[in-house]
Amino acid sequence: METRRKARGMKWPMDSERIEAVLQAVKGTDILNLGCVNHSVPSNEAEKKRWLHARLQEKFPSANVLGLDIDHENVARMRSLGMNAEVGDAERLSYRAQFDTIILGEILEHLANPGACLEGCRQALKPGGRLVISTPNIFSAMLTLMYLKNFDRAFNREHVVWFCAQTLRALVERCGFQVESFRFVDDLAPDVVRDTPYRLFTYAWLAIRWLFPRRYRNTMVAVCFPSKEKKFVSTDSALPVVAVSNLPAHASQP
Repeated sequence: METRRKARGMKWPMDSERIEAVLQAVKGTDILNLGCVNHSVPSNEAEKKRWLHARLQEKFPSANVLGLDIDHENVARMRSLGMNAEVGDAERLSYRAQFDTIILGEILEHLANPGACLEGCRQALKPGGRLVISTPNIFSAMLTLMYLKNFDRAFNREHVVWFCAQTLRALVERCGFQVESFRFVDDLAPDVVRDTPYRLFTYAWLAIRWLFPRRYRNTMVAVCFPSKEKKFVSTDSALPVVAVSNLPAHASQP
């Protein structure tokens, strides 16, 4: 078994391709990590290896890495561990031109108003700053099989929206960004997740995924920069993003 793993270039415990892709995209010394808790603070080394905030601090020890999350309890735990973290709402960012890189790691799909979050990110970036987004790929092989297995129940019940490459690109462009690079990667954790069907899929998929285009992998990672002109504006209404041409006559543009 170990020989076959090495032959496929796999490391054990497995590295997260998503986290590695995000880390490669980070630039600068002022970094904001939105949704830094990632459900809960890790309780063991295997989970810590897959915790983006800890990996950011490890890779960029001299940088100012700030985490933001609405989870008061776990933010307090992060602070007790010596981490720089604040309680805050990703849809109501108040920072202005403070960060070289802002990371939206598996958070955009949780937000009721992703357009408001992206607008806040645009204002929080320094000139030349970048936004790094990772989010599940709804048309991946894994999520398609999960839907067939679970019927109308989503892979994660906390998600309120799903993205594909087309809709993610459209959203960020409407909110004043342009996509510089776009990658499809797999975020798999059979050494952490104890679900048997998940583990069986993971091992089978790793053996055959080279037969399929990369667009069937389960996560998208996009690196974005503010564009010179905004095609659309986000609002504080119930709709996440509203086209300028659809704004009522009394609405003002920023």
